[in-house]
Amino acid sequence: MKLDFTGRHFTVTPAIKKFAKEQVQKIEKLIEGRENTHAHFILAVEKHRHIAEINFTLTDHVFTTTVTTDDMYTAITQATDKLGRQVSKHKTKTETKKRVSVKETAAAKADAEPTPTKTEKGKPGNGKDADAAKPRVIATRRYAVKPMTTDDAVVSIAPGEQFIVFRNVENDRIGVLYRRPDGNFGLIEP
Repeated sequence: MKLDFTGRHFTVTPAIKKFAKEQVQKIEKLIEGRENTHAHFILAVEKHRHIAEINFTLTDHVFTTTVTTDDMYTAITQATDKLGRQVSKHKTKTETKKRVSVKETAAAKADAEPTPTKTEKGKPGNGKDADAAKPRVIATRRYAVKPMTTDDAVVSIAPGEQFIVFRNVENDRIGVLYRRPDGNFGLIEP
């Protein structure tokens, strides 16, 4: 990891550099030895305030944190702790995305490949008979059912949507208005 120091109205001493390097080691443990990491410490003193700002670059993401305290060592410690939380949160997000994408691809493969089943005579089949016998619910979505007239439903259906679910104000029943292939609309009411 590359470290840079900038002092504004403040002389960066070797002791402060050493302390900052020790604090950054906590973050290095989180990133597990990734390359292309860079930390830029900007240390400043304004009247009685000691300001520690850290700009941390991790491959494709930049984290920035600023802390103001009465002591420079405390400011550096709090800034690195804050930075550690940001890096940890980013790491958790990226790991979760990776896990979700792996699960989604595994589920897609499972849906694409028919599972072998046994036919009536006990011989293995290709799974088409089992799929025809047991229909599955592929996706479930919830809709806000708003009270409106049929004409209001026609107007409020989005261009990309195929249908809208609404409560008919005239008869207080649930209705489904759907877009037909010929460009007109169909209405389903129980």
